[in-house]
Amino acid sequence: MLKKRPLCVAVLALTLLLLLLPAELWMKESTWEERSRAEGLMGTICKMEPRIEGQAVYLKSSYPSDKGILLIYFDAEQPFSIGNTIRVEPPYRIWEPEAPTNPGQFDARLYYQTQHVTRLCSAKNASVVKDTLFLPGELLWELRRELSLRCDRLFGENKSGVMRAMLLGDKSELEEDTKNIYQKSGMSHLLAISGLHISIVGMSLYRFLRKRGCAYGVSGGVGLLTVFLYGAMTGMSVSTTRAVTMFGLYVLSDLLGRSYDMLSTLAAAALLLLLEQPLYMRSASFLLSFGAVLGVGLLYPALQSLFPAGSKLKGAFLLSLSIQMLTLPLIQWFYCEFPLYSVWLNLLVIPLMGLLMLCGIAALFASLASWSLATLPALVCRWILSLYEWLGSGSLRLPGAVHVCGRPELWQVLLYYLGVGLWILWRSQVREKEKWRQCLQAARGEEEQEEEEEEGIRRKRRERLQKWGTITAMALLCLGLQLRFQRGLTFTMLDVGQGDGLFLRTAQGTTCLIDGGSSDVKQVGRYRILPFLKVQGVGVLDYVMVTHTDKDHISGIEELLEQAGEPGGIQVRTLLLSPQSLQEEQGLHLMELAQKAGAETKALKAGSVLEEPGTRISCLHPSEGKLYTDKNAGSLVLRVSYGAFSMLLTGDLEETGEREILEREIGMDCDILKAGHHGSRFSTTEEWLCETEPELTLISCGKDNSYGHPHEETLDRLLEAGSRVLITTRQGAITIHSDGRGFWAEGFCG
Repeated sequence: MLKKRPLCVAVLALTLLLLLLPAELWMKESTWEERSRAEGLMGTICKMEPRIEGQAVYLKSSYPSDKGILLIYFDAEQPFSIGNTIRVEPPYRIWEPEAPTNPGQFDARLYYQTQHVTRLCSAKNASVVKDTLFLPGELLWELRRELSLRCDRLFGENKSGVMRAMLLGDKSELEEDTKNIYQKSGMSHLLAISGLHISIVGMSLYRFLRKRGCAYGVSGGVGLLTVFLYGAMTGMSVSTTRAVTMFGLYVLSDLLGRSYDMLSTLAAAALLLLLEQPLYMRSASFLLSFGAVLGVGLLYPALQSLFPAGSKLKGAFLLSLSIQMLTLPLIQWFYCEFPLYSVWLNLLVIPLMGLLMLCGIAALFASLASWSLATLPALVCRWILSLYEWLGSGSLRLPGAVHVCGRPELWQVLLYYLGVGLWILWRSQVREKEKWRQCLQAARGEEEQEEEEEEGIRRKRRERLQKWGTITAMALLCLGLQLRFQRGLTFTMLDVGQGDGLFLRTAQGTTCLIDGGSSDVKQVGRYRILPFLKVQGVGVLDYVMVTHTDKDHISGIEELLEQAGEPGGIQVRTLLLSPQSLQEEQGLHLMELAQKAGAETKALKAGSVLEEPGTRISCLHPSEGKLYTDKNAGSLVLRVSYGAFSMLLTGDLEETGEREILEREIGMDCDILKAGHHGSRFSTTEEWLCETEPELTLISCGKDNSYGHPHEETLDRLLEAGSRVLITTRQGAITIHSDGRGFWAEGFCG
């Protein structure tokens, strides 16, 4: 199979090399230096995009000098044109895209680097310094804006956002609820300008012109120019670039009278993209786009040879299944969940996509002549979109609609693809043998018909065995991808900025979230806590414990409880708060959210114990019946014991609370101490350290926070006590593993 495709072998070798080499080799380091704010920023506009509020402007050749593109977010639409040189006036804020500091966190740095963006900026005003115009880019921008306005009028408020995303790559008006339906149900690929869109536009035009008698060159040239301009207008995403390249090679093969090989053209498209930007090899959009086409070109023919499609429905099912199977490990790796019914759902929605696209394009162009002419195709589009939403929301109401599977290990992904690859090679050899058998049968004629009949019976038996063997093998590969292995106790202190977020999984598999909030990271539950839990494969939290109800400890928990009933949401079984928290306004609000989410609420106080074989979680503070004017003083303090290993988790406890515990408790020594109140100078006192004697102390705080956490005095006390210190601002998320005898720690950022 690969012997006749040297380009495929070369690309395969390149992809393996790029995966083995560190991504930092291709990261562009910005050389921007802060200068006088009065000078402002200057650069040439190479691209513009609409936003919900304002506009995004991409600057190249920016001043001060920068190797990459500067992306500026304006809070209002600006009267600029593509090619203008502008000066961004102060005040403005400039920063680098954030690299992840937690497992599962979105890698903004990688995402922007693939677009050659090295710095982000927010500004209010800018002025045109040089009104040079890049006419092709400006015409496409104006066309996109005009078509967006026509979408609003044609398809109505509820449907225009989807049509703008599907036809123009503009997601600025896409409603959040609608977006969630498409994403969660497995139809999100319909919202992206993808190879499917390019195929519909390009191939429809090309074949139409050929049927009208146009020459190959004219038909191909018009088709290729159309899809290229369409791709450029919609942003030329990875999947669009791949599809445009493959369409161009298809037209070229027709023009030259050569046979078209999908795998070779796919390899050529991959080579062009990777040479232009090697970081694509770590991009979900690149891998999923090419993985889907590989499913069509590699796995589908193999499955079809074993399970001949007797009907269009069966053929469509095998095609959808092939794509899902080739991309399954990638979906689980990047998103840690998958829609259970997406294979069946796409059988219904994809066949209508061609009609939707053609009617949408027809409505837009008809509206240029007359709005009344566009009424019928626009009505068809609205009907299809209503059907899509009904099917998507209906699938999400089915049991287990979104399965939180966690991120598989790298060896599981490699083993899966190795198994699929070997099966495809085996099927190609079987097909070759079958061709030789048929040739020999034709040469032998009817002389040995009886012998052939017996051979036919044996062949049918082999085919049945092969079919059931294939089904079993594929099921085992998928099952092997779902297996998650855990030994001992695992504890993670997440980097949530200025706040606390602790996750504990016991050796028996019980899951606990202890606090989850931040005062400086917006939507910390959605963007940091929830992605981490999904990486861990946590679909259900057995316990959520709140040490106290300050915002920097509960904001993320509120988010989790609010979305617990949604598909893909994390279910919470039991919410645990202190008796005082249960009487506070914030605590009552948490109880109300927990009740709506179907979670039970209980009180946790000194003397309470959660115990299972090998693991014991004891509450040491606060005392029952005692009220604290300072919430920090009433923080829950938990002691986690697993064999000979122990941890102390202290919330925002300070000196007063520490003294109260020491007066009541004995034997406070521990292996790991979670420092109270983010390393405040008034916590983790000498007396406390003398009694606890921690080997390692963990501190959660925000970078450059206004409180000065962790305080130098606290760090000095820990140093004098002989305790090592790990801080989330330096190490990112900190994970502790214990086998019950000892422990080892690792930071996400090293």
